[in-house]
Amino acid sequence: MRHTVLVIALAMATGAAAQEGAQRDALVIYNAASSNTDALFEGGEEEGSPPGGYAIVYDRRQFELKNGTNTIEVRDVPRWLDPGAVSLRAVGDNANVEILDQRFQHDALSFDALVQRHLGHAVEILSGAGTANATITTGTLIANAGGLTVQQSDGRVATVTDYSRVTFPDLPKGLSAAAALRWSVASKKAGPQVFELVYPTQGLGWRAEYSAWIAPGADCKLDFAAWAEIANQSGSEFRNVELKLVAGEPHRVTQAVRPRPMMAAKALTRGAVAEESGNVGDYHEYTVGVPVDLAIGSLVRVALYPSQTVACQRQYVYESSRLRANPGMAPITERSYGGDERWPVTSTLGLRIDRPLPAGRIRVLENAADGTPEFVGEDQIGHTPRNEPVTLTLGEAFDLRGERSQTDFQVDKDHRTMSESFAIRLADHGARPQTVVVREHLYRWTQWNIVQSSTKYEKRSADTVEFKVDVPANGEAKLTYTVQYQWSESLK
Repeated sequence: MRHTVLVIALAMATGAAAQEGAQRDALVIYNAASSNTDALFEGGEEEGSPPGGYAIVYDRRQFELKNGTNTIEVRDVPRWLDPGAVSLRAVGDNANVEILDQRFQHDALSFDALVQRHLGHAVEILSGAGTANATITTGTLIANAGGLTVQQSDGRVATVTDYSRVTFPDLPKGLSAAAALRWSVASKKAGPQVFELVYPTQGLGWRAEYSAWIAPGADCKLDFAAWAEIANQSGSEFRNVELKLVAGEPHRVTQAVRPRPMMAAKALTRGAVAEESGNVGDYHEYTVGVPVDLAIGSLVRVALYPSQTVACQRQYVYESSRLRANPGMAPITERSYGGDERWPVTSTLGLRIDRPLPAGRIRVLENAADGTPEFVGEDQIGHTPRNEPVTLTLGEAFDLRGERSQTDFQVDKDHRTMSESFAIRLADHGARPQTVVVREHLYRWTQWNIVQSSTKYEKRSADTVEFKVDVPANGEAKLTYTVQYQWSESLK
C-alpha cells in the first residue's frame, strides 16, 4: 500500500521583489447563471477543473523602486486569473515609470511537479517510516512510471513503489506554492510608487438565495427575504475589501484554463447588507455597505435587500401532456399520438416583486397547524425584472390526482379536418375543496378550434389553453372538450 507522501525541499528559492502596503481596494463579482455552478458553492469541483464564477479585482500595491530597472512581484493572486487581461499602471506621478514586460508564474508546487523537475537529479526516498524495516534509498531519479526509479551510486537501478517520504535537494526555479505576477519596471528615480492592478478571475461567484414564508390566514401573503451567497474558490483570500455584486449575464469568450491546484479552507459566514446601487450597462449592481473578508474556500452571506410582505397566489396545475405543436411539419393524424396520459397534479405559487430578482433559488416555508415552520418546496428562477410575474413549482399535490383519456378521434382527409375529444378526471382525496387549472397543449397542428367544452377555457398561447375545474372535497370532477384542427390544401 502506498503511504501519504511528505515532500521536503532542502533549499528554498526566494523572490527578488519586495512589496509594501498591499491593499485590495475593490472586488466586483458577477451573478452569471451559466458559470455559477453548484461545485463553486460546495467546493466539490474536480482537482484541476475550472470552478466557474467570474469577478474583476481592483488592487492597489505600493513598491519601493530604485533608479533603473526593477522587478516587482505580486504573489497572493487567484490561481484562476486571466493573465491575458491583466492591467497594471502607475498611479500619481507616473511620468518617470515605464512597465517593460509582464510574466505570469503559475507552475504550482506539487509532488508530481517536483518529481518531474528532479528527473536526472539526486533524491532520497524513505520507505516503511515508523517500522523496524524502514529503509532509505538514495540515487539519481531517472523515471517516475509505476513508482520512483533511481540509479544508485554503485550503478544498480531500483524502483520504489511503497514510500513514505521523498526528500529533494532544492526547490526548482519557477515552482511556487501560489500563482504570481511579475513585471519589469523602469524608473527614472528612486522612491515609493503606487500601482493599480486590475484583472478578471474565475473562482469567485455569487447567487441569490430567497426565503418565502407563507403567512397564516385566508389571503395568500409571503414574508419575502433575499440573500446573496458569495463563494471564494479562487485560491486567494481577500481581506477588508469593498464588494460589489452585479446581477446579469455579460457575454464572455470561452477560453481554456490551465489547471492550478489550491489548498482547501473552512467555510465561514458573515452578516452584512447589500444595497442596490443602480445599473452597470444592462445589469443591476449591489454594493455591500461594509468591508468584507473572503477567506479561501469561504461562503459569505449578505442581505440583498430588506425583507418585505408580498401578495401571492396558490394554484394547482394538471398539465397532462408536454407535447407542443410543430409548425414546420404536417398535421399529426396518427390516432395514438399523445393519447392517454397520466401526470401528477402540481402545486405552484405565484408572486410578483417590485424589485429585480437576480437568478437564484427560492425556498418556501409554511407554519403547520401547531405553529412549527415546515419546508413546502423550492424552485430555481432566472434573472427576473421588477414586477415580472414569477411562478414557483413547489411539488406534487399529495391528495389530488388527474387522469386524461382520449374518447374520440376522427380524420376527414377530403375536408382536411381532424377532431379529437378528451375526458379529464380529477380526484380530491383531501378534506378541502380545491380548484385545479388544467393546462392542455393542442399539439397536432397550428390551426385549431375548441368546438365543445364542459368548462370555459382561456387561450394562453398559440397552442395552449387552460380550464379551471372545481373539485369537491373527497370527490371527483370531470372535464370534457373537443378540438378540431384544419389545414390548407397544400398539406396532404
